[in-house]
Amino acid sequence: MVTPIRSADPGVAGDDGTDPGAFRDAMRHWATGVAVITTRSPLGPHGMTVNSVLSVSLDPPTLLISLKRGSRTQGVVERTGRFTVNVLTAGQHALADRFTRRRVFGDEEFRGLCHRPSPEGGGPELEGSAAVLGCRVTRQVEVADHVLVIARITGVRVPSAGGLEGPLLYTGRSYRSLADREGAAGGNAGRERGTGVIAELSGPPGRG
Repeated sequence: MVTPIRSADPGVAGDDGTDPGAFRDAMRHWATGVAVITTRSPLGPHGMTVNSVLSVSLDPPTLLISLKRGSRTQGVVERTGRFTVNVLTAGQHALADRFTRRRVFGDEEFRGLCHRPSPEGGGPELEGSAAVLGCRVTRQVEVADHVLVIARITGVRVPSAGGLEGPLLYTGRSYRSLADREGAAGGNAGRERGTGVIAELSGPPGRG
């Protein structure tokens, strides 16, 4: 188990007079990649779509994800200390949508999907991902209503066919690709609270 490090001044959204809605609208202009974070608990595997993945360091290889505090995913990651990042391609917007919806926890989440176990002990590796990163949590920092999870990379796999379609992107409440000229490559996302910026984009709160 990784013990969270509580920030000295977590702050409150809008406590300086800034309108949270205006901030949300501004962030819709920020294009990001999309990934599915997978974990494994005693109840079985679990996955959640995120766009809050950030490269922190190359030496040692380290990344950061932002999770809603108290969400199911954040709880499992804190208990197990391991997770897998599946970086999605432009053709996988349906897969991204799948892991933003309310769903049964465990094997049912992955029914019908091609996947394999993670050698590093994290969650399932999803077939067709552009890249797969095994992660071990080294630190957690609580900031407002989210937890910043910092993790050391324990394994990297880039399938030979992965990424041929380019990355799946998210901006303006729509999935997009580098080939898009007009706009969306898919529908809305972010039905699950607990995925960083993508969490607030549309739909009812999820289970995290």
